Amino acid sequence: MEKIYKGKNKMIINFSIIVIILLVLSAYISNSLNHPFKITRDKEFEVKKGDTLYGVLSRLDSQGLIKGSTIIKTYIRYKKVPGNIKPGLYTISNDLSINKFISNINNGVFDKNMVLITIPEGYDLSQISSLLDKKDVISKNDFIKECNEYKLPDYINNNNNKKYKLEGYLFPDTYQLKKHMSGKEIIDLMLAHFNKQFNNLLKKDNISLDKSKYDSVITMASIVEREAEKDNERSVIASVFYNRLSKNMKLQSCATVEYALGYHKDKLYNKDLEIKSPYNTYYVAGLPEGPICSPGLKSIEAALKPSNTDYLYFVSKNNGTHFFTNDYKKFEEVKKVTQGSN
Repeated sequence: MEKIYKGKNKMIINFSIIVIILLVLSAYISNSLNHPFKITRDKEFEVKKGDTLYGVLSRLDSQGLIKGSTIIKTYIRYKKVPGNIKPGLYTISNDLSINKFISNINNGVFDKNMVLITIPEGYDLSQISSLLDKKDVISKNDFIKECNEYKLPDYINNNNNKKYKLEGYLFPDTYQLKKHMSGKEIIDLMLAHFNKQFNNLLKKDNISLDKSKYDSVITMASIVEREAEKDNERSVIASVFYNRLSKNMKLQSCATVEYALGYHKDKLYNKDLEIKSPYNTYYVAGLPEGPICSPGLKSIEAALKPSNTDYLYFVSKNNGTHFFTNDYKKFEEVKKVTQGSN
């Protein structure tokens, strides 16, 4: 009887130990999944292009920032968690669960101090600075001030007659910027992106271009960007302007008039075309003093590789496309029909 009693006690003790172990293990697993990060304050980390979910977890583990990595990876395999993650700068905190962490890097929920901002093609420097201000990255005045003080790379013409020397080179794209970062950091980033994209384009099209020619190409591309609406017309519009230059005709681009005015107008009148500005190509011969906006790659490519045409004129059909001709009389006829007279 005593042996049976001792046996039951031993079983109870063993069972109790197992229960305690399971409870401790359960608590450890729960803590590892709900509070996986060993940090006392919020910390930033970067997910790089080409990173995997397991790779990110391993890197955090090697930095001593994660606990229970084996449990977490087992949980991910068991739950068949998607491994597609988005590059960017993220924030981890002590109360961030593994599920929330994975959701953030899957969906691109970045650092709360980071701003995903898209600079549209055709924005000028003033519009870019206003957008940065609106997104609380940097004030418009501070950004313009830092643009004016920025040490120019050797491919940008340092011409004091330019409105903004960096105009045209702040490459339009989507950037992940940090709130209250310096203008220099933003400019460095955008110029580096311009260099990469422009050089890749030159390489793709097997074009050799001296740096002294960059300004004229980007200036032409910026006019094409503002004049064209359809991609298939960009190289044709570029050809019109190059043909006019070859014949010593003024470019007479309405887009340059708007830049000279400093604002957009739905319709330009003769008095607008008379504004005395080095950017008004109704007033000056040749290209304007510099670019009038940040052109996209398609407009830059059009400026580098214009179509082979004899067109000298074009006019909007008011549907996103243009009528092209080398006959001034025909141009005037179509212009009266589509736009009326000034």
